[in-house]
Amino acid sequence: MSTSFDVIVIGAGPAGLTAATGAARAGLKVLCLDKLAPGGALINLAELHEVASADGGHADGPQIASQLTDEATEAGVELGFGEVVKLTGPGADVGPWTVETAEGEQHTGRAVVIATGLSKGTLGLAEEAEYDGRGLSHCASCDGPLYAGRPVVVAGTEGWAPREAAELQVVAGDVTMIGKPAASLPDGVHHLDGRIVALEGSDGLQFVVVETSCARKSIPASAVFVYVGQSPAAEFLPETLARDATGNIVVDEGGRTSAATVFAAGDVRAGARHYLADAIADGRRAGQAIVTALKTN
Repeated sequence: MSTSFDVIVIGAGPAGLTAATGAARAGLKVLCLDKLAPGGALINLAELHEVASADGGHADGPQIASQLTDEATEAGVELGFGEVVKLTGPGADVGPWTVETAEGEQHTGRAVVIATGLSKGTLGLAEEAEYDGRGLSHCASCDGPLYAGRPVVVAGTEGWAPREAAELQVVAGDVTMIGKPAASLPDGVHHLDGRIVALEGSDGLQFVVVETSCARKSIPASAVFVYVGQSPAAEFLPETLARDATGNIVVDEGGRTSAATVFAAGDVRAGARHYLADAIADGRRAGQAIVTALKTN
């Protein structure tokens, strides 16, 4: 199957959906592709205190994802499902670009937005695979209830980690965040400045070993929720696209990459702060920049 569009957005999280909506509202034909359901990381997030709901409370991740998806479809965005495995095009020149999926589909677009976010985090430990599903998790709303009344650890203090820790605090017996000091951590959550160097337990996870600046200590933990060691989910990109030292995509103030008609928005871009408001603002800027680029060519 092969189809042609003005704009192809890869990733249907908050940045991708917002960019797609902006482009479609300007009359462009837009496809927004994701390997899972629209919403990205929002699907697994509970109440977000920075976003008010219609009843005066706080909206949760699925509510915001649903709202952004509805706005996109109402604007005329076509939502597609498939894992993108290759992006090919003319290099630094104006498109068309070809997007190939693992399912064997090909789509061409005059412009492309990369909004794929980050891959799952990793502690970088050899024993991680042993505890996958037995105490190692990446989703508080999915797995938090399994550890009701028991001690858990959150690896990381930035990005989504504080929100996940706050959600875990509602159900877990004790929550400890491991990582560098952060400006804002949930009240009542313990913090330890260090890094996890080992996982221990004969029947599922029982302890994490933390290395601080002066010692190693073993902390009881029935689960560790990992929000460190994440990398840009963009293995399909051509090597000619400029990236920073961590592999994030380098963009200008409008979200344009080193290729004239390829843009990046959200957590996948260099310098992203990993906040919902920033992802939406990124998507809005990229959408506006795409409209300007295509309307003048």
